[in-house]
Parts: sequence; C-alpha cells; structure tokens
Amino acid sequence: MSMENENIQLEIDQFVELKKKELNLNSDDLVKLEICSQSIYHWVQYCEYHYFTLIGASTEEDLKRDRVWQIRRAGENVKLRFVYEANIAACLQSLHALLDSFPYLLNLFCSMDSNSESAKIKWSSEFIKKYESYSFYSHLKNFMCDATFNQVKGYANRIKHKHLVRVANKGKHLEFESFFYKQPVEKQAGVFAYEDKELVNRDAIKFLEECHNYLMPKFFNLCDAVLDSKRQQLKNSL
Repeated sequence: MSMENENIQLEIDQFVELKKKELNLNSDDLVKLEICSQSIYHWVQYCEYHYFTLIGASTEEDLKRDRVWQIRRAGENVKLRFVYEANIAACLQSLHALLDSFPYLLNLFCSMDSNSESAKIKWSSEFIKKYESYSFYSHLKNFMCDATFNQVKGYANRIKHKHLVRVANKGKHLEFESFFYKQPVEKQAGVFAYEDKELVNRDAIKFLEECHNYLMPKFFNLCDAVLDSKRQQLKNSL
C-alpha cells in the first residue's frame, strides 16, 4: 500500500466495503469495523505528523546548538529537547496503537471470534494460529515476529508502564539509551517462545526512519494480503 494519504484511505475503506458484500452480515460488527478502520487511518496520520515534525526539529545544526545552549526556537514554548523527545514518543506510541489495533480489526473482518471484545484478541501465537488456513497466514506470522515491530512494542510499553527512554543529543544525531523488549521466536511449527532482547544505543532518528520506511509499508502489505484473501473468498462464493 502506498504511503500517499488518498491510497491509504482507499485501501483501509476496503475492509468495510468488502465486509458489506458478505451474506448474513452482523450490522453491529460492521459498525465496529468501520470505527476501527477509520481509527487506524487516523493513527497513520498522527505517525506522519510526528515523524516529519521530528525530522524538522533534529537537523544537525539545531542539535549542535541545542547541545551547547539548550535552545528554544522562535515560535515554540519549550526548549528544543522537549520538541524532539515529545515527537519521538508520540510517533512511536501512535505507531504502537495502530499496529496493536490490527488483531481487533482482523477478527471483525474475518468473523473469527463472536466476542469481538475478548481480551484474547491480541498479537499472540494463540491468536494467529486461528488463521493458519488463510492465505495471508505467513504474512501475519512474519509480522508478529518482526524485530522492528517488537522493538516498537518494547519502547511503547516501557514509557507507558515504567519510565521514559532517555534520548542523548550526540551533536550529530540522537541516541536512545538501551532498553529491553520481548522477541517472539518460532521454535517449531506454530510453537513460539519469547526471548529477552536489548536494543543497545540505537540512533533514534534512524530507528524512526526504519519504522516509517520499512515497518509501516510492511503493515500495509499485510493489509493487502488480508484484503486479497477476502476478495478471493467472495469470488469463490459466487
């Protein structure tokens, strides 16, 4: 899926449009699906806003000046450090919310669990196992095990439940202090274990670039695979 806003909106709308073509459609679930799909679109926009605001607030010139004088730029009511720290946190929290809402959307779209509010609808080996027979299963499993995705989860959970991950201004770049995250590893077919991993002194801007240029497009590719599966299912039912 393209990162162009119009294309993102069009593709996300397809979850609702394809669902409408099903027989015996549950109207309550359709409303929930529509709300969830639009929520995902909004989270994407929040990510875009905070990402590009961060890029504008972390030029090498500004970082060098901030390292020496702790500058506050014209038109801003806080020092530059709080501008780039806030946008890093907001971007990654928005991305985490976006990605963590996908199992909820997927369950509504595929009508897998009749209790759409179940706490079991989340990224887990038990959840994805339900989709083993679907053509998009490999995409789903691959995404759950993606290291960048799990690093985003680790970062967001740490700042939500424990403390901020500090960011060091190195003059030419920003650097995260090290933090731990859980990495799912498939030990044998369908059996996963979670290993403790540490992200050590990662360049913060490069990490967000990786999220923006790699992880988000990978998520959209997963969406495309799910939509293609539904299109084929509807075609076969004719």
